[in-house]
Amino acid sequence: MDATTTLRAFTSFFGKTALRRTTRDAIGLIVLSALIAIALADFGPLPSWLAPGLALGGLAVAVMCAIRLQLLEFAPEVIAGDVIVPRPSRAGRDVKLLLPLQFVNAGSLDGVIEWVALRLTIDGNIERSALLSPVAEVDMQRFIQAKRRLDNENCIEPFTAFPLEGKRSLAKFVLFDLAEKQRAESLRLRSGRWSFELFVKSTANRSPKLERCFEHTVEKKHVDEFAADAPVYLINYQITLPSARREIAGAEWMPRQARYSN
Repeated sequence: MDATTTLRAFTSFFGKTALRRTTRDAIGLIVLSALIAIALADFGPLPSWLAPGLALGGLAVAVMCAIRLQLLEFAPEVIAGDVIVPRPSRAGRDVKLLLPLQFVNAGSLDGVIEWVALRLTIDGNIERSALLSPVAEVDMQRFIQAKRRLDNENCIEPFTAFPLEGKRSLAKFVLFDLAEKQRAESLRLRSGRWSFELFVKSTANRSPKLERCFEHTVEKKHVDEFAADAPVYLINYQITLPSARREIAGAEWMPRQARYSN
């Protein structure tokens, strides 16, 4: 059994344990309230304050359950919005997309990010949307040293599942390519409105979850820069969390004189 499988079983066990304990405590308080009401009934008519008192007690139980389950769950979130189009390789000019992703666990329980996927739609043409899968994690220091061109030294292949500890965050630079290259058309950089949907599958959810939606306008200047063997930077200024921006920009991957999209 590998480390990922072990952590997956660990989080599942403790997640279920937290739910069992919360359910047990809630049932216990309900039974206790009923016993108190029965005992008071033996002494005569029920006092007027009993009904609102039990209502407040039920509200307190609900709040306690919500707080406990939230604190003891694996609650992953992803901060994304920036897109890098690396310099085209010498073997061809097909486009690959490099996304700086900030994975944040808002819960206290550890978990596993199993996989991510990216759906790209150009100019709202849903029928021709393309699915991109992660093919590598990029070492940004080596990527910068290679003059922002992808090679075997800066691409850590393949991109695999990874653990995310409670109340922690982790920055990764993930390279995406077409999931079905043989059946889909080659991805080329062209002017238009590029819409991105980022999906994440983790141990917190049984099915993939749509985490982020964002758009960029690819202009002619971006196409010309890419044709001139230069990387293209599409920056989303709606990422407003300063700590996330500092973490993502920690490797200084963004050149100071770069021209950004809106």
